Amino acid sequence: MKRRIQSEAGTKPHESRQQKIRDLRDNGHHLARHNLWELFLFLLVSICAYNVRDLNLFAMASEPLRQLLGYPPPAYMVSIALAVYFGSSIILGLKALASRSRPESTWNHLGYRSAFYFFYSFTGGIADHFLPVLLVGLLLYGLDQCHLRCYNQGTIHGFDGASENM
Repeated sequence: MKRRIQSEAGTKPHESRQQKIRDLRDNGHHLARHNLWELFLFLLVSICAYNVRDLNLFAMASEPLRQLLGYPPPAYMVSIALAVYFGSSIILGLKALASRSRPESTWNHLGYRSAFYFFYSFTGGIADHFLPVLLVGLLLYGLDQCHLRCYNQGTIHGFDGASENM
């Protein structure tokens, strides 16, 4: 009788661990779907930006509004901001990938990556800078997917991510 109680007690932690791993895996798959939706929306924004690549929002504004705003920044300054954003995102993404930390699901990055089309539209330089913005966005989404894939792989096999979140 004591053996039976001990064996039943021994299976509960195992079942609990399996359930936690299943929950972590399902959460990881949810995060991956979220990231793919974010990528899809970024591609839609990119298609829209490509269709209006000759648009100059500053030139379309009324004269009083242009005087209020002043001159738009040159395109090279927006390019510097894009390079700084890309560099910092790569560093943070690689750090999260190396530390096998849990991925976060936020919509902020969609706004950050899409905002550069808006910034270039004020300088009238979407046509010249469309490809760098698109490639930066795609590379960062690829890094996010790689991070999610590694995290999901670890939780399925019960590695680092599963043990630190239990």
